[in-house]
Amino acid sequence: MPDIRNPYATFGRYSADLSLFVLVARAGQLSSAAKEAGLSQPRVSQRIRALEDSLDRQLLVRERRGVRLTPDGRALFTALQGPLHEASTAFETFCRVPRREEVVILTDIAFASFRLLPEFPSLNAAFPDVGVSLMSRQMPDASHSPNAHLMIRMERIAEPPQGGDTLLFRERVSAVCSPGYKADHPELRVPQDLPVQTAIDLVAGEDAPWYTWRSWLSELGVAGGMRGEYTAFDSFDHVIRAARSGLGVALCWEGLLDLDAPDAGLVRAVPQFLESDRGYVLRPLSGMEDPKVAQVHDWLRDTFQMG
Repeated sequence: MPDIRNPYATFGRYSADLSLFVLVARAGQLSSAAKEAGLSQPRVSQRIRALEDSLDRQLLVRERRGVRLTPDGRALFTALQGPLHEASTAFETFCRVPRREEVVILTDIAFASFRLLPEFPSLNAAFPDVGVSLMSRQMPDASHSPNAHLMIRMERIAEPPQGGDTLLFRERVSAVCSPGYKADHPELRVPQDLPVQTAIDLVAGEDAPWYTWRSWLSELGVAGGMRGEYTAFDSFDHVIRAARSGLGVALCWEGLLDLDAPDAGLVRAVPQFLESDRGYVLRPLSGMEDPKVAQVHDWLRDTFQMG
């Protein structure tokens, strides 16, 4: 491994392959990552092996259904996925040519994918003279996004709401799986039946402001977390896709996904669910004196507030 005393030079040498590694780790498949990167699957596999050889560490285990992260791979993915996502988003923002008056919404990837993006055409149609931009992060932080005007994120609910905050909906979480997986596992009846199942998880640190498998099971009286096979993704979208494909059981935020919809593609693995003192909060960050920012804020409140 080369001298690491010059971190910029070292990172520059590996930056392309590290970006490919993050794509592979996030997708869980070489083929999907290759398609997203615009490369052939053999080329991506070759680059990942070259990265492993250079680092002298195995990052992936190649399996029939995709790839699985080794402990070293999971540690590298956890360390890189946030900073690389922020860097790529910041570069995209820098390169974007400003258009019209702009209102920037900062939110997390899950809310963007399942709630905001499906409504984005309606939002743009409601404000044709405004350029509405979306910035998504796994854990949005206003201090790292000075250009954002409005923020929607999961956090603990203050009583009473502070600083113009609006609670959109509370956190309500169920364990879900595909109908086929449920049919193949008739023993799934109560939370105590879950730990031995294949777990699909959302990558998160100990300070994540949402339920993890360990905290969700613990509040239902099941200690020790999940003990079976384990697959992790860095986006809720990939977690849900994996659950729909029948890979295993996942935690589902019911405010983001309607499990009772005919096209949900998921069922509750067990009937128990949990609500917490957290929820999705809409917060004005700057520019509320601008009528356009205030109007977009009110549109978001009226569209997404539940109950």
